[in-house]
Amino acid sequence: MDIQRQVGDSSRGESAGAAPGQRLGEAFRLRLNELFVAAERGGRRVTNREVVRWMNDHGYAIKDAYLSQLRSGRASSPSLKIIEGLSAYFDVDSSALLSVDNSAVLNDLLDQHGVRSIATRAAGLSQENVDAIARLLDRFREAENLPPVPPDEAGIPLGDK
Repeated sequence: MDIQRQVGDSSRGESAGAAPGQRLGEAFRLRLNELFVAAERGGRRVTNREVVRWMNDHGYAIKDAYLSQLRSGRASSPSLKIIEGLSAYFDVDSSALLSVDNSAVLNDLLDQHGVRSIATRAAGLSQENVDAIARLLDRFREAENLPPVPPDEAGIPLGDK
């Protein structure tokens, strides 16, 4: 699967049908939540309130509700000052919040509707059986009026479709 297509490729101006900024906003949300999960202070996870307090104390004005909206995706266009403050708090480069992290996007996709469970069940099967499952999934996608996954992006040799 072409993960770049899921979040868009800004280097080529692609948005995969999304509203302007939507793909980068989704990448920002995923990365921000990743940082919250990875960060620990005193052996426990960091809370929104702690981050907001620290940011306000250091000159990065933000409200609890706005940080919550950024984490949930209800808000997706933070100012450069907010990005700078979040980067400072988590001790990462600002570009880390804006870059597309394919592993985070892939994990998000795998967690949707049992996709990880399907992938786990397919592990270890012969290529012939994996190809058969992929063709079956393509039929289900078609039945639900979902766009097809191009064979070269799905990992299926072009001749096998």
